[in-house]
Amino acid sequence: MMKIKTLIFAVLVGVSLTSTAQYSQLGMKNEFMLKVEGGYGFFMGNVGEVDKKTGRYNLDKFYSMANANVMAGVNISQDWFLGGGAGFCYFPSRNQKNFESLMGANVFIDMDFRPIWKAVMGLDYQPTSIKFAPMIGVRAGGSMLFAKNMLFTPLAEVYGGLNWYYWYHIHGMRNMTRNWHSFYATIGVAYMQQTVFLPVRLGWRW
Repeated sequence: MMKIKTLIFAVLVGVSLTSTAQYSQLGMKNEFMLKVEGGYGFFMGNVGEVDKKTGRYNLDKFYSMANANVMAGVNISQDWFLGGGAGFCYFPSRNQKNFESLMGANVFIDMDFRPIWKAVMGLDYQPTSIKFAPMIGVRAGGSMLFAKNMLFTPLAEVYGGLNWYYWYHIHGMRNMTRNWHSFYATIGVAYMQQTVFLPVRLGWRW
């Protein structure tokens, strides 16, 4: 069983990496993009069946989550991002001091939508004065908990947030091809390791 879980995790890593392998062949409206982010996930509750041997959930002691992610992929027609990512997780047990903190890793496919293009008389354009834009996104992948049995579970997340497009305000009209660079903040609902979290994150895309 351990070999199967490790194989599944390796496949997910491969999928996330291959999503960025062909960025040099992207079209005019498609650009290679990186995203980095960090945040904190508040414990919301446990779901699913407890382990038959231990009678416990994977994270059953009110574990919260500190998390850092790196993503790479394609910026599609300014509005869309599709790529793969990997992250490191730290699970401190905030209410149970006698239980040790845990660590883990995630790999996932990430997609978000930021409506920053306008349409006038059938022609699309990006306003140079754009400051903020909303964002919605989804993620799916796998989560590995670095416990004695290396526990592996699916990962799923939905999130929404706000982008601040800082490039124009710092550089003016110079190099406007990078006007989609932004800082962003999100809040969402995530499931991993039989636990539901409320992750709040700050990130940077470029």
